[in-house]
Amino acid sequence: MLNLQKSNLKLSIQTATYNRAYIIERAYQSLLEQTCHDFEWVVVDDGSTDNTEDLFIKWAQEDNPFLITYLKQENGGICRARNKGLELVRGEYVFMLDSDDYLTPDAVEKLHQWISEIDNMADIVGVGAVIGNKNGVPLKGTFPYIDEKLGYVDATNLERAKYNMDVDMREAYRTDILKQYPFPVWPGEKFAPEGIVLNEMALQGYKLRWRPDVIYVAEYQPDGLTQGAWNLERRNPMGYAMLANHQLKCHNSFMTRYRLAARHIALSIVGKGYQYLLDSNAPLLTLLTLPYGIALSFRKKRQYKMDVPPI
Repeated sequence: MLNLQKSNLKLSIQTATYNRAYIIERAYQSLLEQTCHDFEWVVVDDGSTDNTEDLFIKWAQEDNPFLITYLKQENGGICRARNKGLELVRGEYVFMLDSDDYLTPDAVEKLHQWISEIDNMADIVGVGAVIGNKNGVPLKGTFPYIDEKLGYVDATNLERAKYNMDVDMREAYRTDILKQYPFPVWPGEKFAPEGIVLNEMALQGYKLRWRPDVIYVAEYQPDGLTQGAWNLERRNPMGYAMLANHQLKCHNSFMTRYRLAARHIALSIVGKGYQYLLDSNAPLLTLLTLPYGIALSFRKKRQYKMDVPPI
């Protein structure tokens, strides 16, 4: 592990990477170009087989204005890499930067300013901002609905849709709080949606202060997670079974919960995690939905085999 030491940090930027040597230098350069360098960069290499490690050996020898911690571990998926990164970070707040994305030059400076405003608020555990393209346009195409007088809105992760923030936002969380909600993993699988963690925090009443500024630039790559959502579910059915089961805690509509219970059943059957059905967050509804969930499992197995995403 390559490690440059410093204590009393307010902000850590954490990156999980896998075979991104061809593009991760763009993230590194964006960190060099920050107007404020009061942060550390913690990178967990999830078993890359390219020359990612060589890059970090080279960068560690340079006169960097920020701290770098680089750890290479056995490939286990992004959730395990993020959990390992949370063990390593020293900042009071942690901000996730994907290895194929980069920050605007004023991103860290703005994060420090926003953090200072919420630092002593018990129910506000982080700050969020907009993900955009290189022209500063939100990836969603429209900006979130923000109180223009205040310049922000305080809301939980479950309230994001109400403010047009249901996708394409990025957050810095209080590290001590986020560590209490590790990203879920299932034996033999490498991915589970992060919404399980963020929505559980919302259910506990934790809010973020969301801003309309674009500080994070994303240009989704062909090998990125968001470009292969269907394959993610096919390769990680139990990860998505956990998501469906958790979403049962987040919705009140009977029909929505019925469909979620069926997904929980179907994906648990596909993933051979039959015992997980006993962990249902709605046991009676799961029992009621069992016939439909079983039928849905057969349909999903056919779709996975044929590589045909659902319409």
